Amino acid sequence: MHCFYRGFVIFVAVFAVPVIAYAAEPLTIQQPQPHQVIQRKGIASGFGYANVRVRGVLPPESNTAEWEYRVVPTNGGTSVGPKTESGQWNGLKITVDDDRFVANVRIGAGGWYRLDVRYRREGSVIAVGTVEPFGVGEVFLVAGQSYATNCNDEQFNVTDPHNRVAALDSTKGTWRVATDPQPVMDSSDGGSIWPPLGDALANDLGVPIGFANVAVKATSSMQWRPQGKLHPPLVRTGQTLGNFRAVLWQQGESDVIAKTSTANYVANLTVIRDAAAKQWTCDPPWLLAKSTLHPTVYNDPTGETRIRTAIEELVRRPGFRAGPDTDSLKGSYRGDANSRRHFSAAGQRAAANLWRTAIYQMVLPQVPASKPFHVGLAEADITPPRGFPMAGYYHERLAQGTNDPLQAKAIVFRDGDESAALVVCDLIGISTDLSRKVRQRVSEQTDIPRTNIVIAATHSHTAPDYMKELWLTLGKRPQNALRRKYINSLIEEIVAVTVDAAASAKPALVESGTAVQQMTVSFNRRFVMRDGSVKTWQNFTNPNVIRAAGPIDPVIGLLAVRSETGDLRGVFSNFALHLDTVGGQKWSADYPFFIDRTLKSSTGPDVISIFGTGCCGDINHSNPRSTQRNTAGTIGTSIGDSIVRRIDRLQPIEQTALVVKSRTVQLPLQNATNEEVADSVRIVAQAGRGEKVDFFEHVTAYKKIILDHFRHAQPFETTSDHITWGLSRSLAGIGPSLPVDVTVMTIGRDVAIVCLPGEVFVELGLAIKQGSPFHTTMIVELSNAVETIYIPNRAAYAGGSYEVTNSAVQPGSGEILVETALTLLREAATAN
Repeated sequence: MHCFYRGFVIFVAVFAVPVIAYAAEPLTIQQPQPHQVIQRKGIASGFGYANVRVRGVLPPESNTAEWEYRVVPTNGGTSVGPKTESGQWNGLKITVDDDRFVANVRIGAGGWYRLDVRYRREGSVIAVGTVEPFGVGEVFLVAGQSYATNCNDEQFNVTDPHNRVAALDSTKGTWRVATDPQPVMDSSDGGSIWPPLGDALANDLGVPIGFANVAVKATSSMQWRPQGKLHPPLVRTGQTLGNFRAVLWQQGESDVIAKTSTANYVANLTVIRDAAAKQWTCDPPWLLAKSTLHPTVYNDPTGETRIRTAIEELVRRPGFRAGPDTDSLKGSYRGDANSRRHFSAAGQRAAANLWRTAIYQMVLPQVPASKPFHVGLAEADITPPRGFPMAGYYHERLAQGTNDPLQAKAIVFRDGDESAALVVCDLIGISTDLSRKVRQRVSEQTDIPRTNIVIAATHSHTAPDYMKELWLTLGKRPQNALRRKYINSLIEEIVAVTVDAAASAKPALVESGTAVQQMTVSFNRRFVMRDGSVKTWQNFTNPNVIRAAGPIDPVIGLLAVRSETGDLRGVFSNFALHLDTVGGQKWSADYPFFIDRTLKSSTGPDVISIFGTGCCGDINHSNPRSTQRNTAGTIGTSIGDSIVRRIDRLQPIEQTALVVKSRTVQLPLQNATNEEVADSVRIVAQAGRGEKVDFFEHVTAYKKIILDHFRHAQPFETTSDHITWGLSRSLAGIGPSLPVDVTVMTIGRDVAIVCLPGEVFVELGLAIKQGSPFHTTMIVELSNAVETIYIPNRAAYAGGSYEVTNSAVQPGSGEILVETALTLLREAATAN
């Protein structure tokens, strides 16, 4: 886990900086400081951003003034993005902290920059201040002993043409160009390995490089433990930096001398790292150099092996990673007796190069060769006209208007030659006919393989009942002209929004993580009864109810997409809750509409909110301990608030290799005999005439007619005479099993999006999450096929009730999906 997930705070000494020439009072800026480097988010060359803390002395009577800032590239600095273009003044929102003003400014990676801050009153500039140069780039905390300090032969200067390598003097709290000797905690005044490393990284990455060196010569690991004198400066410097990429640990010689055992060295470094991380705002990786060789002082192969073995054990543990093996530098790479065999000039350069390699392998693995990860986003309106049939129930409802618009929202990922698209539509489900038609046309118009395209539904029950109309359109059968027009428009809009997202794909920073929904809005709707049966839609006012029959999943999966300069472009969220909270006869996207509205109001009107419904086949919004049900607005706003509270704390995905895996599996269909189908036609006809029919008999009858349509090349009945949803050109006469796709899209080792067909029970989704090798796994149901209807876990079939009654597939189908998904996830993890 990298070190830039939370707020950036630096505590520094107060000092004044030069001001630019304005006919106004000087404004003292204390932070950022001259030559300060602030850790960016993102790893590609010249890519990323940081939320920079701006702090200064509050002038008298300035709290009612209008504050502004601008960031200007200077001294070879690079562009800071459209929000902070050179010379453009932007509004600055400040807070007051005693006699100081504080603000946060998002600045793109690069530098050097100049920051100008001013405040105005009634159109007149009252005070102006500036600080330069500062940059947004890579920051490293250096710790260890003599090889990490100034105990080497040659003093190096920074050779970067713009001096974009800086060092923090942790004693004074100021920054300067990182020429040797480095500002360190001991009295060493020779040369170091850090200027050549910084020069190389600045050249490779196109951003400034910062070092904060707290190494002290002749120190053992024991002295760095929390009770030692070296631990407080380590902690304090990490707190001052706030955010930094990694700890570079170059130490071990004193532990060879001290005969430290392998176990004790492992224990010491574990305690040091854990104690420091608890007091920092983050938990950076520690890169451990194998630094045990000191030929003038000792010749102890056994002792050296003990420490090297300890490092090999540590790098297999969380929080530690392999640094360079600088013990490999011998002979001419070591100085003469006067330098006690620390590095010679050639050795310093070689050690810097080894550190450079280790950094690229361990914390910046995609730099500098790879291209930035690209993401495209788009949305389109797919609201039907008044009078179109509405979905969700077993009787016809014609829409009488619109509460809120229905939309199709697409996100496209591109990583080199690999690409994938996920489109989520405010529909009750995605028929196989619609999925195949859209995926084929999108693939023809883009370079995205058809198997890498997923069309999913949110499952809104106030969306169109479009399947029969689609069946008529595809078969060129007579139908209402208004309805045919909408079907053609529906296909065209979903295709167009996906193509638009693909065309708009541009370099992006992606962040991931989860939020826990604090207000309980989801409930398992199946209940164990006193007689041992299971029933759906019960309430604890019923004395025969014992308990819920299953769990919920309170976790909201999140993927945030930002521009190169950190502006939020879109949020993909994933939560397990059935969409049936609105009712009535007006179009509505249900609670995801209110998630969208909450995100836009908090993060900006141009942010695209894409919601993927999680595994919620047995989850709804009805609280069994209350007679009151939460509204769509209450639910969506609460989930949106949970997302907003978490959005700025998501973890950057630095290894963004895209892997897409897809597999078609056969789910065994239930049977439908001639007698069952004939009886079903009778029941459906009775319901159509308004006669009273048992609900479960009606559900079963409808399902049997669909199964007749799927299983038999020559159905027992003319299916289109009896049902609306469930008709399919693609699946008619398919046989005893239903072919469905399971697709996974993974980004590095951080994120997996698993796409499953049908309405999947939460237990199956939780099983996939538990077995997934990815940090954040989001599961989107109702993807590419809805014809399975419900997909319960095997145990639920024994309990029965509504969801089992309304499942078209046989027991074990859900477990097939879980096994397939986990297989694909393991394959994707191996590919990464």
